Amino acid sequence: MACEDLVAACFADEAQPLAVPELKRERTLKYLECCYAQGLSWEDARRQIETCLAQQGVPREGIVRQLKLAEPLLAPWLD
Repeated sequence: MACEDLVAACFADEAQPLAVPELKRERTLKYLECCYAQGLSWEDARRQIETCLAQQGVPREGIVRQLKLAEPLLAPWLD
């Protein structure tokens, strides 16, 4: 499974795409493990998250909010 396939489960809510939910930590751990195993950087992960949320119709403010939540959890492991 590609890491991109895990992004939506962590950061998007298909039932309410404009009301981005709080980060789903358990699912995010699986995403982190995938990114780490594939040698992705925080910038790679950030682009995946941003692209996924934009494709789901999340407004820019929601994307920025999710990235702020994700960065302290993912960046230390991926940089």
